Amino acid sequence: MDQFKEQLVRAQNVGKYKTVKILMYILGVLAVLSILTGNFMLGLLLAAIAGILFYVKRFFYLEFEYVITNGEVDVDVIYETKTRKKKMSFNMKEVSLLAPYDSDAYKALNNKPSKVITAIPDGNKDRAYVAVVTEGNDRAQLIFVPNQDFVNICFLFNPKVVKKN
Repeated sequence: MDQFKEQLVRAQNVGKYKTVKILMYILGVLAVLSILTGNFMLGLLLAAIAGILFYVKRFFYLEFEYVITNGEVDVDVIYETKTRKKKMSFNMKEVSLLAPYDSDAYKALNNKPSKVITAIPDGNKDRAYVAVVTEGNDRAQLIFVPNQDFVNICFLFNPKVVKKN
């Protein structure tokens, strides 16, 4: 039987995103008004800043999705609930440790990969776990916030390395 679990971790702190979005709209309106009143240089400058904010605002609203299918873990980042990009993909057999971030097992681990991938939205207060992937193509430490069901399914595929507490 296939083992499948999908978890979406929603953005918690969207205050920065809302501020940038409102500022973008205000600058857009001011740009149009400046162009209509004949001040083209100021209008173009304000329009350029509004365009930059339009592009940058998506980085302030991040959600993460963790999917495990028969031991294959995929971590995706979702920008503004519109655009999805793969952050990391690995098999649970390639993991040397999956434990809470503040655990003694993680602190005692030697030879940690230098690449650290954080897959936690701003403002999230859930318990963080770290998956240390030491085999395969992606040698990295993944810091994420899986729920207990996700950890239990990971345990099914590599029980020696999963530390639940």
